[in-house]
Amino acid sequence: MALRAFAGDHGVRVMPGNYLQIVAEFSTRLGGLRAILGFTDRELPMIRLAVTVVGLCTLLSACKIQIEVPSSGAISTDSGAISCPASSRCVVDVSDIYFNEVFHADAASGFEFLGWHPRHRSLCSGSAAPCALSTRSFADNEGLMALLEDPDEIFYLDPVFQSTGFNALMIGHSFFKPFAVGMSAHAERAGIDAHEQTVVFSGGATGAPEALWENASKGDMIRAVLDEGGVDLFAMTYHPDYPGLRGYQLWIDYALKSNPGVRIAIALPWNPYPASITTAVDESTWVSGLEGQFHAGIRQLRREYPDTEIFSIPYGQSAWELRKLFDTGQLPDVEVLQSRDRPAIYRDNLGHAREILVELGQLVWLRSIYGVDLDNYDYEPPYQTDLKALAQRITDDYTTQYEAVYDAPYR
Repeated sequence: MALRAFAGDHGVRVMPGNYLQIVAEFSTRLGGLRAILGFTDRELPMIRLAVTVVGLCTLLSACKIQIEVPSSGAISTDSGAISCPASSRCVVDVSDIYFNEVFHADAASGFEFLGWHPRHRSLCSGSAAPCALSTRSFADNEGLMALLEDPDEIFYLDPVFQSTGFNALMIGHSFFKPFAVGMSAHAERAGIDAHEQTVVFSGGATGAPEALWENASKGDMIRAVLDEGGVDLFAMTYHPDYPGLRGYQLWIDYALKSNPGVRIAIALPWNPYPASITTAVDESTWVSGLEGQFHAGIRQLRREYPDTEIFSIPYGQSAWELRKLFDTGQLPDVEVLQSRDRPAIYRDNLGHAREILVELGQLVWLRSIYGVDLDNYDYEPPYQTDLKALAQRITDDYTTQYEAVYDAPYR
């Protein structure tokens, strides 16, 4: 076995060993594996003894285990042969049939391990126990060997960590403030007891990072909070009047002086003046801006600050998702697109959020920052529309499509 680890663009030496493998515990999927691999009912009890093999290589090939480790923890094994540090990607090339390891997810200070990420082709999916992987009992299984002789087979073992509570500083405009303010109640309700926050607001373009840096009074307020130290999460927003990175760079440089471990969140709001454009244009404009300038900016910041975790919050998608439901008659909680008095998505021409948009956006923030499983979150928004399911889909789809940019700290 060869083990490679990558932290950003920098290689990391990791201890090698002589193993081959791939296995994971998927007891709920045994029926599906039986259909795919041709197991008989007599063979299934043997498979249940330890783990269900979902990856196995021959001596002539090398399948892979890829491990994505966020900054909030690390991966180790009982033998000590495999060690993946924080903020790294480890790739295990397996080349023999003697693999037998137990993987442990070691949470960083202020975090807890929630379980192994249930992504496609994941190992120990959804389990919070140490991940025991072994092929010793399955070397003679022709079905598995035939399925997995392909050296391009890749399986994943990704830990999910959650903060026990950030000390957060959040700065932005009126398309940002209601969501930042709402995090206090949501964090408490979700059992994230150590969450603390400070919100600094300035309307319109004056809430952009660069504008706040140049604002004598509010800029000094923000700097004073940062000077105290202990800020774990620094959230900022975006405004089209300040499309460059200067404001983010200035604030990140300043924050790192007294808060070297701070994480940076950049929250992308929805388009202004939404009623002046169609829903289709609203969606396409937001997505093109996201995939172009916004993501390019985050990637550039990550190159400039390789030791700082920088991620995005896609809450602006909440607006046009609600519009799409409204246009197709699937949003019974809303009567009109825009109104101050009747149930609506927006309050005015500029596009300030009404209550339903605030509720949905706050749930996107909660899952983006803390990884709360909204399907099991003990809170029911006062709407017929299932906002929790919608917020879960927005964040999960975004994670899948833009994983390298999203990379929230709970993952």
